[in-house]
This record gives sequence, structure tokens and C-alpha cells, in this order.
Amino acid sequence: MAYCERCRRWFCSDQALWQHERTSSYHHFCAACDRDFVSETALTQHYMNSSRHTYCTLCSELIDDLDMSLSEHYEEAHYKCPGCHLVYRDRKSMLAHCEEEHADRWCIPCKRMFINANNLRQHQRSAIHQPATIRCPMKGCGKLFISTSHLVLHLESGTCTSGMTRKMIDDLVAKYDKRGIITNPERLIEGPSRSSPDVIKTWATERAWNGWAYECYVCHKTFSSLTALNAHLGSPVHGDKLYHCPKAYGGCGTEYRTLSAFLQHVESGRCGVIRFQDKFRKIIDDVAKGGRLLTGY
Repeated sequence: MAYCERCRRWFCSDQALWQHERTSSYHHFCAACDRDFVSETALTQHYMNSSRHTYCTLCSELIDDLDMSLSEHYEEAHYKCPGCHLVYRDRKSMLAHCEEEHADRWCIPCKRMFINANNLRQHQRSAIHQPATIRCPMKGCGKLFISTSHLVLHLESGTCTSGMTRKMIDDLVAKYDKRGIITNPERLIEGPSRSSPDVIKTWATERAWNGWAYECYVCHKTFSSLTALNAHLGSPVHGDKLYHCPKAYGGCGTEYRTLSAFLQHVESGRCGVIRFQDKFRKIIDDVAKGGRLLTGY
């Protein structure tokens, strides 16, 4: 005979008692550890604290038999915050957490987390969220852009049908920015009075190959292709910082190599100069008019 102390019952055999302990609602048995607990709460606490078990508190479920780690279970069955990696039972709870705790980095419409608040602001000013309403003023182009800085970048890149280039933009800005509000005229080789700029291009040949990559002779950065190296040389990375954020207009004095970079800074609202951005529009309008005269478009 076998006796159950908790239930105060006799059983005809040890096997019958064993069966009783595993099926009775008065017993809470852990088969893996061969232990009986006085309540469901005590058994759950055991699952959570024991190194022998893997227990998901979100599911209230033992996952020992699923042949996966707890982190793998989270990935498969639940939703992890991309910002702080807290795990939530369902997607709705995770999204609510992101909106409340990471509002400075979380894009609600896109349901996307960004590294920092600045990256989120840039994303919100992108074509994803902003309509393209600014038309390229050059004849024969007509492309639409979401901001003045994107328009200027288009002109600087040389992709506009007008043939405008970054060098032309730089010289035209220096010409019309007579007071040097945003330009550093002393850094222009020919000075701000020059009216018919020549476009000077730098490019590399196969001689830039150093045995394992194409090397920039200026900064010694290496590239896997000659095309990539020439794109690097064609960029403003080695140019002078011709533009500055004017302190006289509430700016911070930061210097930039391109007009588009300066305008992106203004549009970002990082410093007080944004309050005077209308004053810079006249310079941009003059550049557009000068560009049309210069290129015949």
C-alpha cells in the first residue's frame, strides 16, 4: 500500500501513487526534476528559476521540448523592440512601446526605428514623407524635388540637362553673394568676381592601380574599381570649404564644401540660421538665373 500525505489517501501500489501525483489537481509535478510542488505558482517559480528549464513568461509556457533557446523562441513567437530589445507578447504591444518610449527615434507611419533623432528627422524630410514640389528652373529639365537642397544637389551632380556643375554653382554663388554672407571668397582661386568659370575635372587612370586596389593619390583611400575612384575624385571630398553658416544671421559658423550641404544644414533646423532662410533664397534665385544665362538654358 502507498499513502499520499497531501490528499490523505491510500493507493494499492507505488505505481498507483505515482500516477495519482501526476494527474491530480492537488499535485503539481515536475517530471524532469522528479519534484512535486504544493501549487501551480510554486511549480511556475521553479521553472523560471531552475537552470534545467527554459520557461517563457510571455507565453506562461515551458519550452524545454521545443529544442530551441529562449532567445530563439522570442524571435519566432514574439516581438522584440528594435531600439532596446525588450520582448513583447504581440506586435501591438511592441508598437505601442516604441511610440511611447522611443518617440524621438520611431517613425510611426513606417513603423521603423532609427539610430538617433537626427536620422529620424532626415527620414521625415525625405521623399518618403515629403511631396516633391520644387521644380528645377533650368529649361528642358523640369524635375521635381522635395527641398531646395535636393534641387541644388541635382545641379551640382552634373545630371541636369542644362549641363550645370558644382564648379559653376560655386562660382555663381560667389558672384551673387557679394557680401560673403554664406561664402568664403578668399578660398576661391579666381575670387568672387569671375563670371565665366571653366570647369576643371580630375580623373585617374589605370596607373592608380597599386597592385591590389585603385588608390587616391590625395588621401590614399583605396577603391575596388577605377569608376569608383573617379567618382571619389569627382566629389567635393578634397575641395575647399567654400561655404559657412553665417553667425551674423544666428548661425553656428560650421563650414561646408558644397552649397547643397549648407542648405541641408539650414533645412535641418539645427541652429538659429533657419529663421533667416528666406534671405538665402534670393541668392539661390540669382544662381538659377545666372545658370540659365551661362548654359543657354
